[in-house]
Amino acid sequence: MTIHQDALLFAGLFDGDESGTQPIAPGRRAYVHVARGRVTVNGQALEAGDAAKLAGEAAVRLESGQGAEVLVFDLA
Repeated sequence: MTIHQDALLFAGLFDGDESGTQPIAPGRRAYVHVARGRVTVNGQALEAGDAAKLAGEAAVRLESGQGAEVLVFDLA
């Protein structure tokens, strides 16, 4: 799918001890959307339908998922 923006999209499934880290380059931002389940994003607990906007962070850290499906947008 073409979105005509300087953006990358990542998707992941997290349950139990699974975790992941996505670096954020300097000057870029991240938007994280929890489509389903629960997950901790950079220390903040989120549930289905929740989102987080990250600016000035070096990475997005996803952990402690409970049946979570997560979308991470890397944005200019």
